[in-house]
Amino acid sequence: MSYPPPYGPPPPPYGPGWQPPPNPYPYPPSDFGQVTQPQPPMPVYVPGTMMVPVPVMPQMPQMPQMPQMPQMPQPDLGQPTYVTNYIYHGQTSGSEQVQISESAGDYDWVPSTSTTANNLAGRAVVGGKEGWDGSPLWVIRAWHNGDLIPGKLSVRHNSASVMFNGKEIPVQNIEVLCAKPDSLRWVPSSNGNVPPGAIVGGKTSSGETLYVGRARHQLSITPGKVHPSHNSCYIGFGGAEIAYKKFDVLCRLS
Repeated sequence: MSYPPPYGPPPPPYGPGWQPPPNPYPYPPSDFGQVTQPQPPMPVYVPGTMMVPVPVMPQMPQMPQMPQMPQMPQPDLGQPTYVTNYIYHGQTSGSEQVQISESAGDYDWVPSTSTTANNLAGRAVVGGKEGWDGSPLWVIRAWHNGDLIPGKLSVRHNSASVMFNGKEIPVQNIEVLCAKPDSLRWVPSSNGNVPPGAIVGGKTSSGETLYVGRARHQLSITPGKVHPSHNSCYIGFGGAEIAYKKFDVLCRLS
């Protein structure tokens, strides 16, 4: 077989005494056909104990304690005096009696407000109690629309009200009934009748006298007004004026 110039027959692949050249890459090839480079050995750390200085904050001097403010004395509602001949439709208990204490005369109407009247604790006449929490209801009166109307004060809740034209009217400026011990009693009555010695609580704009009364409604005993020409005692409850034909009238002892 002949080859055109400049090609000739291929030389023999290997001559006599031929040796393969040494491998210039002494490290095995990687999986991708490239030779890996030698990696330096990883250092090995042996854990040990080292003393590290920790800064210590200097102890702050203690501040002197501020003197405590003296507490204001609270009114004592737990040591009342009671009207001894308390009457309520034949049902009596100590929690329903009237709390009163001494003042000038048999009784007196003391000007106050619904938020400041608690300073009269121990002097004010307690005519009943709230049914939902048992807190006392004081006997008060206030002006509304030309009428001077007996009503109630919830001293715990700083809320006073009187009854007018079918509604319970909140009031702020009030007079609190204060009385001398053993000088008042509650007398059962009905149909607008007023026993002798009944406490006058106010008057209507037309001049009719209103008396201090109270009635039991649900779980409450609520002070209100006795309106003789209406044959009823009116109390305030839940924002409404409620009429009762049977009620108690607050009277002086004979």
